[in-house]
Amino acid sequence: MLMVLCGVRPSVCVIFLQRARDAKCVYATVLNARSNSDGYKEDGFMHPSGDMHKLLLDECYQECGASKHLLEYFEAHGTGTKVGDLEVLKAITLAFCKDRKTPLLIGSVKSNTGHTEGASGLCGVIKVIIGMETGFIPPNLHYNNPREGVESLMNGQLKVVTKKVPWTGDLAGVSSLGFGGANSHVILQRNLKIKVNGGAPADSVPRLVASGRTEEAVDVILKDETETGNNTEA
Repeated sequence: MLMVLCGVRPSVCVIFLQRARDAKCVYATVLNARSNSDGYKEDGFMHPSGDMHKLLLDECYQECGASKHLLEYFEAHGTGTKVGDLEVLKAITLAFCKDRKTPLLIGSVKSNTGHTEGASGLCGVIKVIIGMETGFIPPNLHYNNPREGVESLMNGQLKVVTKKVPWTGDLAGVSSLGFGGANSHVILQRNLKIKVNGGAPADSVPRLVASGRTEEAVDVILKDETETGNNTEA
């Protein structure tokens, strides 16, 4: 479904998209994706606009009818820069936190991988999909104190995930910003179909579940399968 190669430079991400009716395995559904651009700004082409990103978020959710109040997790651009983080967090707060009853969980894969530049948006998407598949939101590294001047972090409207948290909701948003004022956002819905028996087939047809270079290696795998209750024959 996906492959990730995140080095220092270059960085490459590949995500395979299919229509749900054709997919043999569904990890998440893309409800909507949009982009816009800040255009010319006196602050310079590297200075993001919280107002334009907020507009993008409003349009993205309104267009597909997704409820912003049901969003459980927001994967932010999160480069760690003072100017960039302030604008991104401003947009998230204005778009999602009004009348919200619980803190919006946020984080950024850049705390794990660094800034993968052109691939950073897809790295965030992949992180969210893995989190949805495993059932846990992974922690953000190296976060100790709220960014100075971000009231929504201080008052608890936004909460940076610093410990592994169970994933209980269905929706997540991923944002990415680029040079020249580019803004983008994608809404992902968790796969709602519950996998039976860890995804194993329900029929009784024998299947190969173990392969190893030595007999001892195969025995370890078969023993593990037997102990977990799967129908396994040597």
